Amino acid sequence: MIKDGKFGYHEAISIFVITIFIKVFFTSPTMVAKIVGTSGWLMTLISALSTAFFFTFQYLLLKRFPNMSQMEINDTVLGNKLGRLLTFFFSAYILIVAGIDMREFIEVMKVFVLPDSPPSFIMIIFCACIVALCATGLETIARFAKFIVYIVIGGYILVILLSIPNFRLYRLFPLFGYGLDKTLITGFLRSSYYGEIALVGAFAKSLQGSREIKRIGYTSIFLTGILTSSACLFFNLAFSYITAQEQVSPMYTLATMVNLGTFLQRVDPIFLFLWNFGTFIEVSVFFYASMVMFCHVFEISDRRPVLLPMTTILFCINLIPKGLNEVSTELVQSLRTWGWVFYFLPSVLVLIIAVLRKKKGELNNA
Repeated sequence: MIKDGKFGYHEAISIFVITIFIKVFFTSPTMVAKIVGTSGWLMTLISALSTAFFFTFQYLLLKRFPNMSQMEINDTVLGNKLGRLLTFFFSAYILIVAGIDMREFIEVMKVFVLPDSPPSFIMIIFCACIVALCATGLETIARFAKFIVYIVIGGYILVILLSIPNFRLYRLFPLFGYGLDKTLITGFLRSSYYGEIALVGAFAKSLQGSREIKRIGYTSIFLTGILTSSACLFFNLAFSYITAQEQVSPMYTLATMVNLGTFLQRVDPIFLFLWNFGTFIEVSVFFYASMVMFCHVFEISDRRPVLLPMTTILFCINLIPKGLNEVSTELVQSLRTWGWVFYFLPSVLVLIIAVLRKKKGELNNA
């Protein structure tokens, strides 16, 4: 039987830092440059603040129902039928997000590393890794994330330090890109960049109570906000906003530009290592959360029989997009712009209904 287990503050933060921050390695910075110009560093901070605001509602909901997961809270507040219907739709959405993120990774890999390999070949290897990781349970994923997060952040800092000779300060201007108003509006809409923090509700019973959930949520948002903002800032220093709009993966391009004479060149293999393991964790966390919610809806206690069928569905979702252009400009862009509706609004609505119906957890009634 696949068990969630228990894990602590550092492991949980590692999960969310990797699943959120790893997206900056893909096509998101390019889309940000197209939308807001040179103010991506500010826009993502606004997104982080918006996410912290929405997370407050989820924290208050989990605090109101201690020792309960988001799925159980939905059942308690909305009733079994409506609550499980909401959980099912969210589970399906999370699985679709996992598929789109996985296909984005595969398409970028094909551009830079494996141009002659068919997408299905990379998908099979990726899916096998997801099955192996998810079969060990959530606690193992969390502890693996704690090990990898230091390597990912350390490698990111190394690439940035080695890229300093390519930075030009004048590329940051105009400071507010295409206008402060556009930056503010886009920052709010793209709060779904940090939407993975909503998965804390699915993993709530593996954490150490509502106080720990509060620390985990706000700390993860703060850390990823700083990291993502710094990444966008360094991209602006390295590329003009016109050039940035043409990059498939600015972070990978930045790594290939490292040239310290004959001493050190082309550190992109380091980047690929970080990229692969970080993406494995990100997609595995999405996939595992979707599986947990699906099994709750249909009252399946043993998740092992569900693992392979859901992996097959994930593989099929990956086959739907036609190529990188559709993934980056349509699917990923739609997720970043409207994903907050699926990530955050359900918790807000459930909290409001719980207050109106005076529903509380058992400890609150004692």
